[in-house]
Amino acid sequence: MNFQSMRSLFSTIFLLAFFLWTGLAAARAGCVTSQCHAGFTEKRPTHPAEAECSSCHLDPEDKHAGGGGEPPALHEDMCVACHDTVLAHRYPHSPVTRSSCHLCHDPHGDMARKLLPAGYSDKTFINYSDEAYRLCFSCHKRDLLMFPDTSYSTGFRHGTVNLHYLHVNKANRGRSCKLCHEMHGAEQPKMMAAAVSFGNWRMPVNFRITENGGSCSPGCHETRQYDRRATAAAGRPAGGQTN
Repeated sequence: MNFQSMRSLFSTIFLLAFFLWTGLAAARAGCVTSQCHAGFTEKRPTHPAEAECSSCHLDPEDKHAGGGGEPPALHEDMCVACHDTVLAHRYPHSPVTRSSCHLCHDPHGDMARKLLPAGYSDKTFINYSDEAYRLCFSCHKRDLLMFPDTSYSTGFRHGTVNLHYLHVNKANRGRSCKLCHEMHGAEQPKMMAAAVSFGNWRMPVNFRITENGGSCSPGCHETRQYDRRATAAAGRPAGGQTN
């Protein structure tokens, strides 16, 4: 091996050793540094400052900090190990039961938005658009809110009158999901809330399910019933259209 080849070999070894050392040094200093994951510092802290990356990730230093590229593996049931109250509901949201919180939440997201992505609004009233419900539509079919009349896209209908559409699909002040449903789970079927926040008021929903429909008597309108067996002649649920 000539001098030029040896020089090239030693240079390569030196560079590899340097990058390995800096990666391990960064790991010892913490996962969030100016070289790694610096963007996390631009957000409101996701979890308490004392929480280590290893609280959720398996062996982050050994398998990731050296520049391997692959994200470290996750602890099984990592979310509910701390947020165990979400499992206490009688009717939990499906992702909760499957330890799939990441389908809705970004664990490294901004706490100012409750770790939720841009395609979700936590407002009470929303001017309807597909984009406003992009997160929900990643699992739920758009048909739920697309058609004023349907015989298949939702069980929340009076005959064929689509009551999800009636409440939500409005160009101005459509009702958001949170005005009737609990997001993580509830004590009533269909994740219906017992009461929801309406300004400073905890508004009762008073939902009752029946074999072929149900009824509600919330603070926003009088008692109304719906029945999926109703005929077209029966019209809309008693009480008329929601304003």
